[in-house]
Parts: sequence; C-alpha cells; structure tokens
Amino acid sequence: MTNRIITYAVLALLTLGFTACQQEEDLTPQGGSDEIRVSFTTDAIQTRVNTLGTGDKWENGDQILVYNTSNRMDATFTASVVGESASWTQEKKLFWDGDGNNTLLASYPAGSGYGSFTLPTDQSDETKLKSADYMNAYCVSSKSQGVVTFAMQHRMAMITATYDIKNEFAQGTVLSKAEVYSTSSTATFDYTQEGIMSVDEESQWVSAYIRDGKFTAIVMPGEYKTGDELMRVTVNGATEPLIVKAKEDFTLGEGEHRAFTLLVGKEYIEADENTTAETLQKAISEKLAAGETDIRIKLAEDADATMFTAIAAALAADGIEEGSIDLTISGAKTVPEYTFYVDKYVNENWQAGATLRSVTLTDATTIGSGAFYGCAMTYFSAPNAFTLSENCLASCENLTDVNLPSVQSVGLQCFYGCISLRTISLPECIDLGEDTFNSCETLETVYAPKATNLGPIVFFYCTSLTKVTLGSVESVNQKYDDQSDGLFIEANDTKNIDLVLSSEQKVMTFDSSTKYWKATETDYNGSDDHNNKSFIGYTFKSVTLQ
Repeated sequence: MTNRIITYAVLALLTLGFTACQQEEDLTPQGGSDEIRVSFTTDAIQTRVNTLGTGDKWENGDQILVYNTSNRMDATFTASVVGESASWTQEKKLFWDGDGNNTLLASYPAGSGYGSFTLPTDQSDETKLKSADYMNAYCVSSKSQGVVTFAMQHRMAMITATYDIKNEFAQGTVLSKAEVYSTSSTATFDYTQEGIMSVDEESQWVSAYIRDGKFTAIVMPGEYKTGDELMRVTVNGATEPLIVKAKEDFTLGEGEHRAFTLLVGKEYIEADENTTAETLQKAISEKLAAGETDIRIKLAEDADATMFTAIAAALAADGIEEGSIDLTISGAKTVPEYTFYVDKYVNENWQAGATLRSVTLTDATTIGSGAFYGCAMTYFSAPNAFTLSENCLASCENLTDVNLPSVQSVGLQCFYGCISLRTISLPECIDLGEDTFNSCETLETVYAPKATNLGPIVFFYCTSLTKVTLGSVESVNQKYDDQSDGLFIEANDTKNIDLVLSSEQKVMTFDSSTKYWKATETDYNGSDDHNNKSFIGYTFKSVTLQ
C-alpha cells in the first residue's frame, strides 16, 4: 500500500532568457562565399552543458543540426572546444540559396529535428539527461551578412531536487530510483510564427539522474496544481514508490529551472504530552485542506479515546472524498472501541470511516470493539496486534487485503460481512470467535495453522471456500443441536473444501449437553474419520495433516 508523505520546500526558481540569432560580420570567412558559416551561443544561466552546475560552455562533441528551408539542405555541426571558446565543423557543406534571404533552423540534439521533439522518459544517466535538454533557434539571413550566430533557446524546463534520507530508514538506505512528472510528452514548433511551441496532453513519468544527493530531470513546460503528483522516489529498490505532491500551484515555462529540497521519510503529525485533542484535529485538518491524503500520526503509547476522536473528527469533515485517505497511526498500543464506526447512531464522527482507503497501525496491540466497523478501506495492517475485538472489522465491504501476522485472538463477528475478502492469513491465531467470517461470501482460503479453539458458525455462508488450514483443533463450539450445523452451514458444500490440520490432531467427539466438539486421546491420523475425509461432522474434498 502505499505509503507516504515526503515534504519539501522550494529553494529557487531561475528563469532563462533567450534571443533569436545574430550576424557577426567581423569573423573571417572560411571556405567558399556560398558556404554558410555558423556559431552557437547560450546566454542563459542554465545551459545544456550546465545541467549539473558544472560549467556554462559547450562541450567537445556537441552536435547541432542546421536546416536551410530555402534549398532544403541540412548539415550537422560538431563542437570543438579549446579553452573558453568552441568552434564548429560540419561533415558536409551547407550553402546559401542565392543572394537573398534564407530561413535557417537550428536544433539540439542534432537527431531530434526542428519541427517536433519527444521528451525522453529515461534520463537516468548524464548523457541521457543532457540529450533531453532540447534547444532550437531560427533566423532569416543572407550570405552578405557574414557568420550566422544562433542564440539557442531552451525549450524544455528542468526540475532538481536535493534530498535527505531521514534516520527512520536503516543505515545505508539509498534512493534507488527517482521520477519527475511531465505534463506533456511531445512539442511541435511553427517557425513561420516566430517559432511558437505547442505541446500535447500526454503526461508521463521521467526517470531522473541521481548523483551526489540530488536528482535532476528535464520535463516539458507546463502547469502544476496543488496536490498534483510531482515526483516519486523509490528507496532500496522497494516495489512501491514514495509520492511527492505539489504544495502550491506553479508554472514551468520554457527554459525555467525549479529546485526543491526533499526530506525522504515518514513525516508524522506528532502528538506529545502537550498536544490537546483540539490542536491534533487542527493539524490534521490543515493537511487535508492542503490536499494531502496520506495522513501519518504519531501518538503516545497510552493515547486515550479523545485523541482518536480528534482524528475521526478531522476525517469526518465535509469535502473529503470517500475512500481517499491513507491513515497511519504509530505509537498508540490500543485503538479504542467504535473509533471509526460507520453508524451515526453509534459514532458522531461516523463519516470518517467512509473516507478511509487504507489503515496502518504500526504499534497497536489491541483493536477495540467495532473500531473500524463498516469502513470503506481496502487495506488494513496491524503488524503488532495480538487481539482483534468483536466487530472491529465487520462490514468492511471493500476490504481485500489484511496484514495481521501477530494476531492470536479474533473476537465475535470480527470479519462478518467482509464480502470482498478472498484470502486471509492469521499465522499466529489460536482463537477464532463466533461468526468470525460469517457472510464472507467471496472468501476462498483461510490460513490459521495454529488455531485450536473455534467458536460457532465461524464459516457460515462462506460459500466460496476452497481451502481452510487450521492447527490441532481442541474445541469447536456448536451453536445449534444439529452436529453438522455448527462450524459451516449446509449452503457451503464442504466437499469442495481442502481441509488442512496439524499432524497432532486428535479425533473429535460431540457432547450434546454442552454443544461442544472436544478432542479425545485418539490420533486422528489413520482414524475412520480421517479415512472418510470427515471432521467434526462434515465431509471434505480432502483432509491433509501437516
């Protein structure tokens, strides 16, 4: 799931200026009088060769294409740099067309052409980055005016970010990938209208060049709105990038450079002993108002219900899109009951549950009754939780993924009505309470290899089950008198289920007086029940011991 807030601040904005072309008559002609002789300048602060801030001159081997529209001839000019100056040579000659005015077009890089330019999406090394810095120029001139000097115009824009990886990450953490969002991908030019540039609306992500604590990418000029995705970075090759969103509206014009500072980390709203519920609610509301949807809150271990009420109140505000908030809460050990309960008769902030897209509780050990009942989230993670209280995740109809590696006890109706849940893993769970998965109609697999105590009707109306893994079951509470109407229901044909039990499993017998199935002293392995694929009154597709 994604995770994630990165904060940043704008450091600087440099605007680059350009001219069209010049004729320098004082340069000594070389070659025939009909040969076009050229020179190229970039009078901007940020030039093609200064992309990384290392200089402001052309480099050996730079190539620029010049096209004479009058006679449809073109030639590639290659830079040879000595000291502070560059001279330009051409493999083939480019000539004037007659004595009158000719229209000349110049473009860098030479292979890009003048009429259009498609932004490279891979700028992950220095060479690729520099080749993305498209420049062009045009002029109307004649051979009588001498050497033509093109003042190359930067048509693209550039974003640079200086980043710092916070100590929340392990030592040695690196930025393995950085990407910058470009609002368009292709530009076209019309030299007949003074070189006007237009861009398409095909946005794309550009892989940036990372070096010395910075990353740089060249993008198409465009407008960015508050809350728009601007950058994304990947730490240590992770599968999910961290997202950077624009904190303000801004426009990148042709030749502009905007620099940012990124703090790569998990930014939390921290609530210490001096934080009141009111100030916490205000801090969250401010982030929401700024368009942030990844809300991370760090509470005290013993945070009381008022702090959670403040969180819910902020999320329940008008204007927050349903299923849009990724909520992470750290520090707190207990999530109070009915915190995000989606029922206006139970919870005054019931609307908060509808805004949730994902919930991550990094340190919580106990999830209170009905805490997330009816929430809209698709993902729920509580890696340190031991106890799921009754109804705490019931009726979460969009829930598809859970991360509960430490849970040992699951309460009454915990997942009741989670109709989108297809698989669940509870590797440490011992107790499954009554109605745990009742009406989870799309649930296919349950993995609870340590489950020994099962309440009644745990799998009622789980009509899609194909595989259930349990431990060495010791007791199953039967709700009804009918022995075959306790754990499952007849509507669920258990003959379609592969049942997996512990190799330590004992034969179970039913006590009608207590309505309990209890383990005997007899090994289940090799028993008549085992041979007949039978267990606690049901017949299964298979019964495997492991």
